[in-house]
Amino acid sequence: MALATRSDGFLTLLKKKNFLRIWLAQLISMTSFNAANYALLVLIENITHSTTLVGLAIISFSLPAILFGAPAGVFVDRMNKRRVLWASNCFRALATLLFVLFLLFDRKLLLPIYLLTFIISTIGQFFTPAEGAAIPMLVSEDELMPALSLFNITFMLAQALGFILLAPIALALLPTISIASVMIDAVAQLNIIIALLYLLCAGLIVLMPSDTFVQKSPARRRTGPVTTETLGVMSNVWSEIYQGWSFVRSNKPLFLAVIELSFAGVLLLVIGQLATPIVTHLLRLPANAMAFVFAPAGIGLVLGSVLMPGIIERLGKSYATMLGIALLTLATMLLPLTTLLAQLLNPKGWNHNPLLLIGMACLMFIAGFALDFINIPAQTAMQELTPDWIKGRVLALQMVLYNACSIPIIIFIGAVADLFGLDRVLYLLSISELAFGIWGIYYERKHGIGIHPAEMQKQQDEKESDKITS
Repeated sequence: MALATRSDGFLTLLKKKNFLRIWLAQLISMTSFNAANYALLVLIENITHSTTLVGLAIISFSLPAILFGAPAGVFVDRMNKRRVLWASNCFRALATLLFVLFLLFDRKLLLPIYLLTFIISTIGQFFTPAEGAAIPMLVSEDELMPALSLFNITFMLAQALGFILLAPIALALLPTISIASVMIDAVAQLNIIIALLYLLCAGLIVLMPSDTFVQKSPARRRTGPVTTETLGVMSNVWSEIYQGWSFVRSNKPLFLAVIELSFAGVLLLVIGQLATPIVTHLLRLPANAMAFVFAPAGIGLVLGSVLMPGIIERLGKSYATMLGIALLTLATMLLPLTTLLAQLLNPKGWNHNPLLLIGMACLMFIAGFALDFINIPAQTAMQELTPDWIKGRVLALQMVLYNACSIPIIIFIGAVADLFGLDRVLYLLSISELAFGIWGIYYERKHGIGIHPAEMQKQQDEKESDKITS
C-alpha cells in the first residue's frame, strides 16, 4: 500500500478521468446536500427554537435507512451501479424542486418539510451503497486506501463548503424576488440552485462509460439491469439481508469496523443536531453564526483525512482509533467547561471574549480531527474485508445499524437538552465516548484484533505448545 503514503497519491487518482468524474459528483452533491441541511436547521431553529424539533428533522433523514437501507443494498448488488448513481441524482433534483414549492406555499408547515427530507433520504439509500461499491472498481488495490481517504476528505470538505460557504453566503446575499406576485426568498432560491447542481452530478455520471463499473474479482452474482428475475428477489430479500448480517457477524474485524463506523456516523448526526444549540444556547450567539462551529471542525476533518494514511501506517488502525476516541472525549468534555470558566472570569460579555472563541474553535478543530482517527480506519477495513459480491449489502447494513441507533439517541439528546440544558448533554456524550473506547479495547483483545503479527504468532505457538504438553 505504498501509494497511500505518497504525497502525489491523490493527484495520481484525479488524473483518471472516470475517477475524477465520480469524485466531482460526490463533491457537488454532498456540498448541495449540506447546504440544504444548513438552511433547514436554521429555518426550524428560527421557527420553533426547539432542539427536539431540530432532532426530528435529522430523524426524518435517518429513518429511511432503517426501513429501506438493507433491501436497497440487496438490489444495488444486482443493479448497474452507474444507472443507480445518475438516477439517484435526478430524483433528488426533482424532490428538491418539490421542496421549493412547499416553501413557497407555507414554510411554517413542518410536516411537508419532514416528508420531503424523508423522500430525499430514501433515494440516498440506493446512492450510498452504489457509490461505495463503485470505488474499488475504479482504482487498483494499492490505490484503495488513498481513494477512500480522498472520498473522506471530500465528504468533510463538502460539509465545510455547504455549511460555511454556499449556504451562509447564499442566505445572506440572495435578495427576495417577486415573480407574478410570488415571493421567492433566499431559502427557496438556494434550493433551486441545489436542484440544478444535482442534475449536473447526474450529467457527470452519464459521461462515465458503462464498462467502467466492472468488478475486478469474480462475482457470485451477475450485475445487470433490473429484470423480472431481479424484481423477484424481493420475495427473498430478508434471507439476503440475513446472509449479509451473518457474513459481518462471523468476521470479527469486519464487525468491529462496522460498529466503529456506525459510532462515528451517530456522532456526526449528533453534532449536526447540537450545532445550532451550541451557538444559540451555549455561546448565546445568533443562529446564523453556526458556521463558526463547523468551520474549525471541518478544517480538522479535512486535515485529518490528508494526514491519516501516514498516521495509520505509523500507529496501526487499532491505536489510531483509540487515540481518536481519547481526543474526542477530551474535546467534548471541555466544550461546556470552557464556557463555564469564561462566565466565572468575566460575567458580563463573556461570550464575546476572543480567548473563549479561540478556545472553542480549537476544541472543535480537535473534535473534527479526532473523528478521522475512527472513521478512515473503519472505512478502509470494511472495504478490505468485504468481497465485491456482498459489498452493497454490507455497506447498506452499516447504514441501517447507525441510523437505527441514531434515532433513539437523537430523541433522547433532544429531550435532555430541552429539559436539563446543553451542558448536561455534552457531559453525557463525553462519558459515552469514553465507554465506547473501553469496549473497543476489550473486544479487540478478546478476539485478537489489531495484535501485531509477531505477537499473534507467539500466542499461537504458546497454544500449540500447551496442546502438546497436555
